[in-house]
Amino acid sequence: MATPRYKLVDDAIALSYHVVSSCVRRAWLCGQDKRTGKDYSHRKRWLVDRMLALARCFAVEIDAYAVMSNHFHLVVHYDPKACESWSPEEVAARWVEAFPPKERGVVVEERKAEARELLLGDPGRLTRARQTLGSLSCFMKHLKQPIARRANEEDGCKGHFFEQRFYSGALLTEEAVLAAMAYVDLNPIRAKLARRLAQCHHASISARLLENSSKALEDFLRPMSSGLTRCRTQKTADAGQPPRLGMTLAAYIARLQAVIEAEAAPDREARWIAGVASLAKRQRAYGPKSRLDQWAADRGLQLREKPMPT
Repeated sequence: MATPRYKLVDDAIALSYHVVSSCVRRAWLCGQDKRTGKDYSHRKRWLVDRMLALARCFAVEIDAYAVMSNHFHLVVHYDPKACESWSPEEVAARWVEAFPPKERGVVVEERKAEARELLLGDPGRLTRARQTLGSLSCFMKHLKQPIARRANEEDGCKGHFFEQRFYSGALLTEEAVLAAMAYVDLNPIRAKLARRLAQCHHASISARLLENSSKALEDFLRPMSSGLTRCRTQKTADAGQPPRLGMTLAAYIARLQAVIEAEAAPDREARWIAGVASLAKRQRAYGPKSRLDQWAADRGLQLREKPMPT
């Protein structure tokens, strides 16, 4: 039996997660269907645009993503308490940006101010909006639903597009987060959709590589999109606060290149090193043994996770 979501996603502290959602029956609904010859690759862009836009409104940060032909990966940092500090005006502004007023499927900018005022005048609805924007499960729901409807309309059919339950694995340390990011960013190469990092289209690494200035390479890794106002980047690091991810973009790119080279090498040690640098299996949590022991004990679970090698 699957572990209940409330035991997998912490509702009290900010934490990072590796999230995966698959198309129904693992069908190639976002790529080229080898059986029919139809190409649905344009839907990958739908998912990327939607996730980046929605993340700016919810209590999440997207650190890495990869949209494949029949599933997609995210590495997200989620703060379940962040929404409690938002003012009513901020909640209303975020809600209207996430779910803007539309006419015939087109956003009507002139009606946004009215929509915000209507929400502010309804305390019950405003409370529900705050709860939705502060939920990781709701983020995933509102990420996938519009894509599913749009794809079904395009195909002239009804029914599920994505499997209902998404996978989430807690990332208990910074090293676990970086390993998950490497695993996600290298998915197109492992799937033989790309040979180089620059060819990993619809993955966060290709977007990061566009920031090829010396300043961007020297900066600490930033979220691809963030709805958390306390996002720690180079600016806050310069002010004496440590960044959430203490690795520069240049160092991260070098790590990915090292993993690619290690996986291509014939010796077993190199392959093992590559495995350490990526998330090879889906676990409920990922980190060193001491953190995994505490994570399982806090939830009354029997530990079956494999710890990160030291």
